[in-house]
Amino acid sequence: MSKERKNTDILVFPFSEIFGNKVPLIDIFIECPSIGSMIKMKGLIDTGSRYTLLDEEKALYCFNNLDSRYHDLAVINGALTKRYLIKIKLGNSELDVPVSLFSLHSLSLPVVPEIILGREDFLEKFIVTLYKSHFITIYLD
Repeated sequence: MSKERKNTDILVFPFSEIFGNKVPLIDIFIECPSIGSMIKMKGLIDTGSRYTLLDEEKALYCFNNLDSRYHDLAVINGALTKRYLIKIKLGNSELDVPVSLFSLHSLSLPVVPEIILGREDFLEKFIVTLYKSHFITIYLD
């Protein structure tokens, strides 16, 4: 009996250079029902972040009724926060990912990502390798 082998993808992204710093930003797509399609966003791979955080402004632009997408509650920075299920596309993979809304512009970062991709519910679904601040590979299975 032979096993069928699924197609797999390996995506490669160079680190972005911002003000002389190498930053692990990747292009992802999120659903945006208000315009009827997916939109491209810059996502920051953050292995130190437990959850995925979506910029509040982007969420309000794309979703008219977030309450219908309610998933659960999570504690982020000591505050109880709602998480919502949204569809994220990376390569040929589409996932329903719980996200918390956060005003990412309030962070004092040299570049403000539109979404922070955390360990649980997003990065745990892939094999991600960071190579010496030069490039990122993501193995999609």
